[in-house]
Amino acid sequence: MNVVYITNKVAGAGGIQRVLSVKANYLVKELDYKITIIVTNAKPEEKLHYDFDPKIKIIEIAPDKKKGLFTYFKSYKKYIKSVLHTLQPDVVVMCDNGLKSYLLPYITGKKYPLVYELHVSLHIELQSINSFKKFFNKNILQPFLLKVLSKYDKIIVLTTAALTELKIENTEVIPNPLWLKIKEEAELKNKIAVAIGRHVYEKGYDRLFKAWKNILKKCPDWQLYIYGSFNPEYDVRQMAKETEVSNITFYKPTKNIQSVYQNASLCLLTSRYEGFGMVLLEAAACGVPSVAFDCPVGTKDIINNGESGYLIEDGNIEAFAEATITLMQNNKLRGEMGRKAKEKSEEYALEPIMKKWDGLLKSLKRTDIA
Repeated sequence: MNVVYITNKVAGAGGIQRVLSVKANYLVKELDYKITIIVTNAKPEEKLHYDFDPKIKIIEIAPDKKKGLFTYFKSYKKYIKSVLHTLQPDVVVMCDNGLKSYLLPYITGKKYPLVYELHVSLHIELQSINSFKKFFNKNILQPFLLKVLSKYDKIIVLTTAALTELKIENTEVIPNPLWLKIKEEAELKNKIAVAIGRHVYEKGYDRLFKAWKNILKKCPDWQLYIYGSFNPEYDVRQMAKETEVSNITFYKPTKNIQSVYQNASLCLLTSRYEGFGMVLLEAAACGVPSVAFDCPVGTKDIINNGESGYLIEDGNIEAFAEATITLMQNNKLRGEMGRKAKEKSEEYALEPIMKKWDGLLKSLKRTDIA
């Protein structure tokens, strides 16, 4: 099988990059696929954070951004058509969730079987605080994008909630696979909570700091470790200072994320929306329970509320803090939820999920591609 992935970036420590490396490596090593990744928004200063098999070919294209939107899309179309013509793939998988990705069926003319991997909530992405933009997004842009998506041969979403949200017939749920192979689970004895994710607005660090301030009133000896790349446009360190919270340490992303979870006793996620919530699954695999907001659309499937962690009403800071305090103060409950979380994580084993991908991709392969 000759499969081409299209994504906006493979460098950096983002969740999409992590999952793409895991899946592409498996397809190459275990199933003898030929994999090429077309990268549309590569930044020279960003280095690969995750390992890609040497057999995987990575092609970077640079659409012209200097002469306006029309010129950009024109050059993007030219590059995509040229590369695909050279590669002649059996299937093309779009992993770039930017607006340009929706136009791929028009660019290729359905010459190749097309799969769209939707890693985010479409409806949340289209929201806006601007009244006109909100009206435009809901009544014009959203119907158009749903119509365009229906032209893909298959749409893959990561959760059942996303499936309900999209309501397009050719949609299927294939969750992200668990890539960690755990030998030792966390002991859950250290008074350490972790929050892992990009320093961006949607990750909700402002909400986390407000909750943490309440948490420290009853659990002043606990520490919060935050892992993520510094972003001057969303300065979480300054935000923490302004919220007047303590007991927080900031770390850069690390490849050895397994040891981070194994050293922790809780995982906290305050995102405004999540396509999947990979950190919740990683924490669960290490036997670490999580407290997360019930945000669209990626937390419901991973946390069984009250069993493997707590799923809190979205935006309820007080409830989030109270649930976290409950787990901090109750070692037995924390251990029970950690064991349940570990059991839940086994539903996302790598091999069964990749068998689904193998079956899907092979089912789409056509014999009439010239």
